[in-house]
Amino acid sequence: MQKVIEKMVKTQTPLTSCVIRDEYISASEIAFDCIFDGTSKFYPWELPKSLPKEFKIGVIVGSSGSGKSTMLKHFGLEQSPEWNPEKSIISHFDSPEDGIKKLSSVGLNSVPSWYKPYHVLSNGEKFRADLARKIKSNSVIDEYTSVVDRNVAKAASVSLSRYVKDNGIQNVVLSTCHRDILEWLEPDWVIDTDSGELIDGFFLPDQKSNLTYIAQTMIVGKCLATITI
Repeated sequence: MQKVIEKMVKTQTPLTSCVIRDEYISASEIAFDCIFDGTSKFYPWELPKSLPKEFKIGVIVGSSGSGKSTMLKHFGLEQSPEWNPEKSIISHFDSPEDGIKKLSSVGLNSVPSWYKPYHVLSNGEKFRADLARKIKSNSVIDEYTSVVDRNVAKAASVSLSRYVKDNGIQNVVLSTCHRDILEWLEPDWVIDTDSGELIDGFFLPDQKSNLTYIAQTMIVGKCLATITI
């Protein structure tokens, strides 16, 4: 059962955005019987005071528009890897071994895809290739697993969690609208922007049921069995 560490509070200073009122806004006001003065306000959550300074994986989860990306900015800015269109994606890592480990850890299991340039990959492959290059201490990743199949998302989350924990990587923060990957990631903490709660990392190995552990093993095995060479 989840353990709530802290109930979050919203900031007193809103984020605002302003637009010019025009005939399109006026027409929609009439159509939907509403009034808009040209200014939108959003009150984001304040950063929880009980967050640990050192951790392996933290997750910000919530529905669209709940403030996930705004919260993520407290931990840093997401890096956008640059890709050379004349080089294969595996050629962009520190070493061949580094590329093999990281591409495998995010569920990009088609070896022939490793030899392609980034711009010809599918959207799902591009997401996983980008993720593989972002995995390092203090990295932040927005919209985690938003463009991949849910079984692939779960398998990639298991592999990513293991890679982070086995290689001494720290303070990785992911933002996602998908709750189905939480138990597969086994985060140290979860910020829920829907409920406004900081939740303890309750998906730990000693707390995981045997059925979940078996399911984890099966889904990763099934994913690895689809490796294309």
